[in-house]
Amino acid sequence: MTTRLGVSIQALARAHRSRLAALLSAHGIHPGQDQLLMAVWTEPGLRQAVLAARLSIEAATVTRMVQRLEKSGLIERRSDRHDARAMCVHPTARSRLLETAVRRAWDQLDDAMQTALGSESDRLQQLLSDASAALASSDCRD
Repeated sequence: MTTRLGVSIQALARAHRSRLAALLSAHGIHPGQDQLLMAVWTEPGLRQAVLAARLSIEAATVTRMVQRLEKSGLIERRSDRHDARAMCVHPTARSRLLETAVRRAWDQLDDAMQTALGSESDRLQQLLSDASAALASSDCRD
């Protein structure tokens, strides 16, 4: 019996997330939070709605993540200068201390996959990009 492609992709995603969780747990960060932090480190002051769009997750999920990260002292919310009703997310000095470790965790994962795949890693990256674009296109929607 041939394994379905989607099952293999899901298995890879689970293994990747599990390895990432192990690397991040030493820093008190969970997978998903790292993506939000990287976005905020790259561009401090983003609105939560912008973060949701950039991370392709629901606004309510971003709200919960922001609340947890704020409680942990890793980010802070401030009123937008132009619209006091909107909240902007900023990294704290404490979170900046974690930035190198989080980025290193991602580098370690990439290195492990590139080692496992050898010269095929560039090809896989292109294939995954093509598949993502195909699934996102209107041709694949009902």
